Amino acid sequence: MILSSVSSPLRRVVGVTIVVVLIGALVILSIASNSFDHHSQAAQLPTPNVLSSPLAKNFGVVPKLIHQSWTSTDLPAKFEVWSRTCREQNPDWQWVLWTDEDNLNLVKKYFPWFLEYYEKLPGEIYRADLVRNMYMYLYGGMYADLDVECLRPANELFKTYNVSTVPYSSTYDGSYHSSSKAPDERKAFFGRMGTDDGFDHSIPNAWMAATPGHPFFLLSLEGVIEKLNQGDPAKVKAEALTGPIALRRRINLYREKYTDSDELDQKLSTSPMADVFGPQNRMKHSVEVLPFWNVYPYSWDRDGNAFTSLCSVNSPEYDRERCKLVIAADHWGSYFITYWSHTWSAKGHNSDNLKNIQGGAAP
Repeated sequence: MILSSVSSPLRRVVGVTIVVVLIGALVILSIASNSFDHHSQAAQLPTPNVLSSPLAKNFGVVPKLIHQSWTSTDLPAKFEVWSRTCREQNPDWQWVLWTDEDNLNLVKKYFPWFLEYYEKLPGEIYRADLVRNMYMYLYGGMYADLDVECLRPANELFKTYNVSTVPYSSTYDGSYHSSSKAPDERKAFFGRMGTDDGFDHSIPNAWMAATPGHPFFLLSLEGVIEKLNQGDPAKVKAEALTGPIALRRRINLYREKYTDSDELDQKLSTSPMADVFGPQNRMKHSVEVLPFWNVYPYSWDRDGNAFTSLCSVNSPEYDRERCKLVIAADHWGSYFITYWSHTWSAKGHNSDNLKNIQGGAAP
């Protein structure tokens, strides 16, 4: 209407100007949208909220909940950067950071009968190792050490194993309803490091994931009780009592004796460990150990000195991007990579290794 009252050349100029302005606006909106998406990340869920929320009613899905743990909420610089990659790769998940105090509160609330054993453990690394089994049993979701970088969205990984990922609250508020006719199955996921199945450290506990209520994690607690009742826990290294060696042994035991659902559920039915959820008899369960390229494409054992200088954060030549390039993480389609900071020692932190993750924003 307005353009019709002006000359034809002027109408063309005005028309072109309007188009240019509209295109410019769309470009700006697109850039802003992409920038927002790039920086969107999993929202933090305060630990008091997790501890006060109801427990799961749905046991056949992986809640979109990332668990990480540190002595306090003040993360060293490199831990903060690596942790952020997990939050950014999984923006539709929620993230909870457990402290030593939070862990103790969790034990007191849900495993009070275990408290005496928890306090007998010789150091915080033992407790930090052990309590992640409780995260998985109570809440499910995904646990990752703070030196784990997330390379791809976890939803894609679980989809390949025919497991749905759902908002955390929908596992306990009844809002999740499966559209699948297949029966629910409790599943636990771990990763293999290297290719030697017989290596004691071949299934690290630096990463794990699960549907809630999987009985395997109670086997891990049972193993700790057995060891503590046998003698002085200080004489048992963390790796063998609560860490990767213990995890591998329990997975082997599970595969040898308890792949039959009813047998393990019945074994645990008379234990105080089963009181949290109550009986889940006749619901299938399984344990998946993922191939090395999924979770641990860099192995400090298999790769030896070949990539240690680039891939170990404790090396002076550590270079995150070159590490991923030389181990072909993109070619393998790896979902995670661990830089093995080894900040813990039996009695506390390894002060030398801790220096390598502090200071400096660049990981």
